[in-house]
Order: sequence, then C-alpha cells, then structure tokens
Amino acid sequence: MTTFVPDGSLSARAHHRETIDFAVQQSGATVGLFDLWAVVKRRFWFLASIIIGCTLLSAVASFSLPKSYTASSEVVLERKDVRPFATDAALTSIDRDRSAAETEMDVLQSRKFAGRIVDRLNLIGDPSFNPYAPGGDKSGDQGLVDQIKEFIGIGSSSATVRVVPDVRTQRDHAISALLSQFEVSRTGESLAVRLVVTNQNPKLAQEIANTIATLYVEASLEFKQDERVADKERALNTGGAVAFLRQSMTQPLLITLRNEEARLLQSKAELAAKYGKNHPQMIDADSQIAGIRSMIEDEVQRILSDLEAESLKPSARIVSTAELPNSPSFPKPGLIIPAAFAGSTLLACVLALLLETTDTRVRSGQRAAQLLRIPNLGYVPKIPKHLTSPGAKRSSCIPDWSNFTSAEAERAVYMAGRYSDAKQLRRIVMVTSCVHNIANASTAWGIATAAAADGRPTAFVNLDFNRHNVPYLKSVKRSPEPIERYLRNQAVIGEIVQSIPTLPGFGFIDATHVMMEPFRSLDSDKLCELIMDLKQSGYDFIVLHAPPVLASGDATWLAPFVDGVVLIANWGKTTEEQLLEAAAQLRMNHAHLIGTVINQVNPEIHRRHHYGGFVITSKRIPAGRWHRVRGNGAFPERADADVNTLHAPAARPSITRPSNVA
Repeated sequence: MTTFVPDGSLSARAHHRETIDFAVQQSGATVGLFDLWAVVKRRFWFLASIIIGCTLLSAVASFSLPKSYTASSEVVLERKDVRPFATDAALTSIDRDRSAAETEMDVLQSRKFAGRIVDRLNLIGDPSFNPYAPGGDKSGDQGLVDQIKEFIGIGSSSATVRVVPDVRTQRDHAISALLSQFEVSRTGESLAVRLVVTNQNPKLAQEIANTIATLYVEASLEFKQDERVADKERALNTGGAVAFLRQSMTQPLLITLRNEEARLLQSKAELAAKYGKNHPQMIDADSQIAGIRSMIEDEVQRILSDLEAESLKPSARIVSTAELPNSPSFPKPGLIIPAAFAGSTLLACVLALLLETTDTRVRSGQRAAQLLRIPNLGYVPKIPKHLTSPGAKRSSCIPDWSNFTSAEAERAVYMAGRYSDAKQLRRIVMVTSCVHNIANASTAWGIATAAAADGRPTAFVNLDFNRHNVPYLKSVKRSPEPIERYLRNQAVIGEIVQSIPTLPGFGFIDATHVMMEPFRSLDSDKLCELIMDLKQSGYDFIVLHAPPVLASGDATWLAPFVDGVVLIANWGKTTEEQLLEAAAQLRMNHAHLIGTVINQVNPEIHRRHHYGGFVITSKRIPAGRWHRVRGNGAFPERADADVNTLHAPAARPSITRPSNVA
C-alpha cells in the first residue's frame, strides 16, 4: 500500500514525485526478472490446454494412423567402365565414377525400370497399387469435389457404370504408385546405392526392395551384353575385329607393338629402295614385321577374350538384402508424442507471450502510477463468491474495520488520500471510474463509511444512475419527492439526508433519479448549493460518487466542484487506453487527480502472479458482519427506524437561497 507524508512544500512534492518514479523503476526491474514465470502462471490454463490438447491429438494420431513399414537393400556399382571400348582415359577418374553413379540412380527411378518391377511382381493385381484391381477403391481417380458429393449423397446415381481403363492405363497407375513408395540414395562419393521401400505391408515392402536390387543387377548384365553385340557389329562394319581394335583400342602393349610395326615398315621401305626383295636384309625385315603382327594378333585375341568374359559379369552387385521389418517406421508414438509435447510447449509459450503483450488490462497500481504520473492509493479486494451469493448481504456498517478485508482496503484508501500530497485537508472528493462496474459504488460507499468510522463527519452523495451493489442503498426506501422538493427550495438539507443509527456522523443522499433523463434536475448551481448546505450542516468530508468518465459526461462537469478526484480502475478489466482516456478527460476540465484505486482485485491471483504492490489478504471475516436474508432480498426483522432522517448539527434555520426549479 502506498503511503504519503503530508507536506505542502514544493520540495516535498518534488521528493514525492521522485519517490514514485524510483518505485516504478525498481518495481519494473524486479518484476522483469519474473516476467516469464509470471506469464506462465497467469496463462497456466491456457498453456495447459494447448499442451494437453496437442499431446492427446498426437497420441490419438500415432495410434490411429495407418502403419507403414520400411525395408531397404543395397547394391554397389563396379568401377569398371560399362563401355568397354571407350577411348577417353579420363572416364576412369572420380568424375567418371560420380557421373556414372548419378546416371545409374536416375535409371533406378525411371518409369521404364519401375515398369519391369511392376511386371515381375504383378502389382497391377494389387489393390494398393492399382485402384481398378479386384477389391480396390475405384474412386481414386475422382476429384475432391466429386468425392465430397458422393459422400454426402448428391453425386451421380449409383446406377452409373464406371468405365474401367485398359491394362496400359492400369499399369501406369501401378508404376506411379510404386515410384512414390521407394527412394534411391547414396552417401557422398560412395558407389553404394541404398534402395528404401515403404509400404503398409511389411512382407511386400521386403519383396519390392529385394526385387529392385535383383532386377537392377540383371539389367546391368543385359546392358553389357547388348553393348558387346553392338561392339561386334561395329567391328564388322570397320573391316573386322582386328582392324576395329587397332583403330580404337588404347592398350599400352598394343600401342608399343603398333609403333614397332610402323618403324619396321619404314625401315623395309628404305631397304627396298636399295635392295631387291630377296636380299637378306629384306628377308630379315619381312620376318621381323611378321613377328610383330603375330604378337599384335595374339594381344588382340587376349583382349577379345577378356571383353567376352567381362560381358558376362554385371556392373553391379548386391551387398545387402532387405530384411522383414518387425516394427512400423511410421507412426512412432515414442517419437511423435514427446516431439508434440515439446513443440506444443514452445508454441503455447510463444502464444502466451503474444497474448500478454497485447493484453493491456490494468492489474498493477505501479503500472497505473507509471501511466498517469499519480500514486495508486490502494487495492480493494473482490468479495468472495460465497459471500456475494443471493443468500448473503454485506452489513451496512462494520464497526470492527480491522476484521474485514474489503473494509480494511477501503479504509486504507481513505487514509492514503486524506491529505494527498499536500497539507490541505481534502473536504470534497469525487470518486469515479473509467467504465461502469457495479462494485465501484460499493467502494465509494466504503471509503465514505471508513471516514465516518474514523470520527470524521462524512456525507455520501450517490450521483451514479447505473446499477450498483451497495446493499444498504438497495434496502432503504427511495423516493424522488424529498430531493425534488429540496431542488425547488421547498425543503431543507436535513430532510433529504438519511443516516445510519449504528454509524454516528454519517449521512447519505441517493440522488440517482435526479441524474437520469428526462427528469434531470441537478445542474451545477444546485450541486454547488447542495455541497454548501452539507458543509454548513457540519459535514467535514463529502464523497461524491459520479458516473463513469467514459460512459457519461457528469464526472467531467462535476470535477471543478471538488477538491480532488479518485479514479477507480477495475482489476483485469479496465485497459490502459481507457485509463489514459479517462484521466485526459478529467484533466481537460482541470480536475485534481488525487490517485487511482485498483478495484475488484483477486488477492490470491494478484500475489501469486507477481503483479506488484500490496494487497490485504486477511482471512478474518467475522460471521456477525454478514447477514442471511430472506428470499425477497430484504434484511430480516429490519425496523423502519433503521433509516432515519439526519438532524444536522448545524443545519440552517430557514431557506434563504433563491428558488430555482428545473
């Protein structure tokens, strides 16, 4: 609770303002350390609902979604060139290996190769690959709109015969379904290719993975044999295998032998210019040339034999076959549920922070003081629900003010704002609010009765025409006639002021009916006269309860007639924008704002959430201060003498003011 030292000097006011600024800064720094934890506590049920909801949804989904099984096999590509008669030696380098591996991976994912798998396993007859197979869902080619129409029964009639496409189209459906269920990958520069197949049938997934590996090895062997036949045909077209090899091969031994043959032929040509063909040197040259050609022929035959043997070996081999998967690869509850819990927790925290940043409702007097640059006089706790039930009513007067939580807070507000920030004693105080709340009148009533209980003659004037929850005002008989007679100068102030026998020195006037249209008869002049009469009647403290600032203009025009204004903000309902707007309207009419009051505070939540400030949380609520009432809402055995006309101690003997009738 903020306390004030009465001091009228300018230095005291400056010191008071610096104290408020320092308190606001310190509170902001302290609360900042607990911001995240405070947000979590304030939004606990919001966070819990998101986290629990997402976790339950993930659990339901993980146990209800169709299970998928994954099987994988692995093949290794051979480093030898698949083109045996290639002339570019650079093709055996790493670049050639990378290019060849990428090419083979594209071949594995081609529709032509997938078609061979479909044919080998007869996947056209499997309903999971071909919707037109026996037992398959023939609505797979329907559009979404058509499926919805058929589901709700507004589509085409059931008598319509659906046309089944030809076998080629069904095969294309099966190929597309197969390509969507397996992936081909390799790691880095490795020539090992991994074949991964996912299917709802674990045995079928294993079979498809092994079939892909087997068919690829067979296809590589067929490719080599086809290449061998093509090479033979090219050899025949170039004059035979030997001539083709001599022109195409780049084997080191053949290159040496061919160079040696060329040298001998050149030497023979030089000798032929000098000698005849029967010359011994010519005969020796022919013999050397024949030997070289024989060696070339033998090397060519060896190469052809090697090529023939190489064409019988596939360019890939299976290094790992697929095993039968025992557990599904998706969904995995052990991974999905923890991941959903962690993700939903993070999402809930982010959403809670967003909501917190956009929530500008006032919950702290420190924040109100920071916005308006005026002190917060105190917090008024909310009356517990079991005490605000239809069967319980608050007593009109509670002598033991230390035993009632709300009364303690209202008395503390009165004491805090009694002198405000100067030595001048506030005699006329207006209590108003930003927006309407039925508890605001009860707080203003409590401040007035607290002043009376403090021994100060106090008058309470209710000028708020809105509905309120002040039990005593509801229980007394209210008639507009006395006040109307007073406004017409036909009655004295003592005839309209009502009193409470158990609280001497306290009087109240309920003028709500004269503040309502179209019978509005209380203007500024009459209000000034009413206040003057109350002062002359001996009341030292006058509390005016005005309508909300943002709902009516009454509080604005009432401001010049009072010494100070107390602005009520409802905890968790009044926004910062409303608080600033209400203060701006009051200051525009030169109202002196004493301070703010945070009303309807939940002490437990306020303290638990570290909103700052001090809230009385006394549990000492004596049963004698609350009365059980009958079903009609009236106090039991209430005597008419409970509400008496107050005989003011210093009432004027006669009416001397001029007659002003509205």
